[in-house]
Amino acid sequence: MRLAVFGMLADGVGSGAGTFPVLLGELLERGHSVDFFGVPGFTEPRSLERHDRYTYVGMRLETLERWWWRASEWKTPYPLSVISQLAALGFQRQAVQRIEARRERYDLIFCTDAQAFWHSSLPVISWPQSPPQTEGAALRAPAIRKQALAASGVGSYAGVQAFYAYRWLAARAAARHSDVYLCGSDWALGEWQRFGVEPGRLRSMPYLVDLAPLAGVPPLEPGSSRPVTFLWLGRATPRKRLDLFVEGFVRLRQRRPNVRARLVGRLEADPFARRILEPYAGDPGLSVEAPVPRADVPKLFAEIDVLVQPSENENFGFSIAEALAAGRPIIAGPTNGTLEYAGSAGFGLDAYRVDAVADAMERALVAVTERGPALSTDARDAARRHFQPASVVTRFEATCYELVSARVAATPTGR
Repeated sequence: MRLAVFGMLADGVGSGAGTFPVLLGELLERGHSVDFFGVPGFTEPRSLERHDRYTYVGMRLETLERWWWRASEWKTPYPLSVISQLAALGFQRQAVQRIEARRERYDLIFCTDAQAFWHSSLPVISWPQSPPQTEGAALRAPAIRKQALAASGVGSYAGVQAFYAYRWLAARAAARHSDVYLCGSDWALGEWQRFGVEPGRLRSMPYLVDLAPLAGVPPLEPGSSRPVTFLWLGRATPRKRLDLFVEGFVRLRQRRPNVRARLVGRLEADPFARRILEPYAGDPGLSVEAPVPRADVPKLFAEIDVLVQPSENENFGFSIAEALAAGRPIIAGPTNGTLEYAGSAGFGLDAYRVDAVADAMERALVAVTERGPALSTDARDAARRHFQPASVVTRFEATCYELVSARVAATPTGR
């Protein structure tokens, strides 16, 4: 196949954008060709340049670029946010125009980490980050809204909700421009369907994870006498529910004093996180740490026992996928799509409440101490079953062939 690709992707990051160079690299290894329409210095995956069938097509929007650099120097973030959205639309439009000008060279278009906003005569697959309505809905939940308002004020909260309203409207206007939407989980697929996308255009497909770097993490120790350690990994935006993690851990420690928590991420610089963590400053059982480089993630997982992600409305949590690949059980909430991939290594919350988090932590603690090595095996089996790059790419490949074949069958010249 001959793929024209545009959107967000980056080498070596732990997110959806970071998986797409791996996916495209595997497609190139299988003999397909990829032309990537990117922005030099911003979306420029160097890892793909070693492939003969790969072509990088650079794009420029000089006026927007000048405004970008000006806005980045202003004290308020709102102008930069607006320019970012205009840039996303502008670069997509330029990519589609250039693809259409030589559409005989391609079989389909693949839009990465975003939704395709412009019409094309070619089949289009979009793999967006998340359904357009779910993050804004989570932020409007009473408990999250209260914390967000206290941390950042009415103006900031209103600005974020305005962004999600724009995202909803833009997604609604562009919904017809993708032949297939790939969704990171069945939960996300259901949300896209509630948004109004027909079931026949939706496919549930987990993101791929490079399992090799995590394969060397030692399994959990049987009956270990050391403290069981719970990990928070990543950002602390309100819907991630850092408050539930901390308060649930504190409640668990009242029953199980010999437990520890590590919080790894850019938390000390986050005003929302600081408000939550301030009462526990100096607590020896709860350590707040700076982010670790990607190369050190396996070492981090080797030092902890359970990853906890109490996020609300989470399409796909990459830290969960990586924890499973490292042989570590996970805790997640009922609207976290990644929980459906964890099998017996997943401990679900029955609700977003402090007591539910504490109970899930205790269940995971008991499993770690009683089933340590077997639990690690269960976690790794789940990761191999769902996130193995070769398997995910084969499913993606099949979706592409299905789409191209359907388009050919529907075209008189194709027949």
